[in-house]
Amino acid sequence: MGDSGKGPDFPAPGLDLLQRSVWSAIGHYKKRIINIAFSGGVDSTVLLMATASLRPRMGLQLRALHVNHGWSEDADRWHAHCQRVARELDIPFLGSRPDSDIPCAEDDPAFAGSSKEARARAARYRFFADVVAPEDLLLTGHHLDDQAETFLLRLMRGSSVRGLGSMRSEQTLNGLKVIRPFLDIPKATLTGWALEKGVKVLDDPSNRDAAFDRNFLRHDILAKLSSRWVEAAETLGRAAAHFQGTQSILNEVASDDLRICALAQPRCYLGHLGAASLSALLGLSRPRLLNAFRFWTRQSNLGAPSERALEEFIRQLERGSPGASPTLSLGTATFRTYRDGVFLIPEPLPGISAAPKMEPWDGSRLSISSVGIELIPEETVGSGLRVSLIREGRVELRWRRGQTKVTPVGRGPHRHQLRKVLQQAGVPPWERARIPLIFIDDRFAGMPQVVLDESCRARAGEAGLKVRLRDLRKPGP
Repeated sequence: MGDSGKGPDFPAPGLDLLQRSVWSAIGHYKKRIINIAFSGGVDSTVLLMATASLRPRMGLQLRALHVNHGWSEDADRWHAHCQRVARELDIPFLGSRPDSDIPCAEDDPAFAGSSKEARARAARYRFFADVVAPEDLLLTGHHLDDQAETFLLRLMRGSSVRGLGSMRSEQTLNGLKVIRPFLDIPKATLTGWALEKGVKVLDDPSNRDAAFDRNFLRHDILAKLSSRWVEAAETLGRAAAHFQGTQSILNEVASDDLRICALAQPRCYLGHLGAASLSALLGLSRPRLLNAFRFWTRQSNLGAPSERALEEFIRQLERGSPGASPTLSLGTATFRTYRDGVFLIPEPLPGISAAPKMEPWDGSRLSISSVGIELIPEETVGSGLRVSLIREGRVELRWRRGQTKVTPVGRGPHRHQLRKVLQQAGVPPWERARIPLIFIDDRFAGMPQVVLDESCRARAGEAGLKVRLRDLRKPGP
């Protein structure tokens, strides 16, 4: 049973195939708002009406979403039609602007070489992600023939096992929960249902334009395959399901590999999205290593690196050139290496600039957006930075180490170069520039969470502060 509330999670008697499919897909999500991607075509209209017919029995909250790309001279008429259908069904309607942004290579390099179809799809899902709350659902009318086309399209692109799994009946895309109730049902069944019910649907002429890859596959390739093998779509859909099963096994293997290779005590004081032992990773076979890195990026909701970039990164790791610190950029995060560690580090948030030369501090909680960190002081007694020094002196946060020396607490009376202390503590190079140095009356007192000068330590019975760092970028573990 799920989070629903009203009615059983199993289909009620007397429903037709399409109604049962919708009920089974959303039965345990009934408390959520069910958003339906509604273009006005056969597939989405049948989905909208079949779902609406279940509303009295399931107590559903529905909403129709329509994306108006504005490409066709009929786009506004289609928009009005969809709005009218939703109104007749008493379903709230939300349409996008006719000038909804379509990404291109100039705006986003990730779309370099992408087809118009791919860019339109990205625009649709961007709109859906903007208007659908994380706890709610998006239903789409994709069917078995769509799945077969997707499989063939990805096969011709040389997709991976995961890609050949094609569409999932239920998946999360960038935080958006997407459900496809009709994915195992042929297009002909949806068309027959619409004819039987006398449903009025829109016809988009662009769906017959063979210049689009998917249309070419649908009308030329899949049609010929089906004329020879009647159940071609079912067979291709079954093949996609096999690849999904294989990918599930690969995910389990990658999860186990990363757990075994995880650094027990990653010396990261700021946020990260996982850390693994380099030597342990290099003990994996090349296919398992590639699989582990791909899984790692997916689990962090990041775009997968290109095959070429990932292979080159691994070659550099294996080469292990002295002094080299290979990196692999993923846009919003970067794989970085330090000593025996491989870390996935979020990139700075927009607006983070070079660290300031100095920031006054009174010992209270403080956010410093320029380096993306927050200082969180915690009161202690007999340990930490002595509070009386903060109250009586001039306290500054600085980010220029220079030749700073320190007498670390618990390491005897000798003074040490701060840079050597940081190296010995294993502070990664990319964090050293962000963690502030605390100076009191121009004398170095310490670095939060890293080192405290003996002369500034709170003695027995004295009030102290332990300063914790929080990364203002993506949260890490």
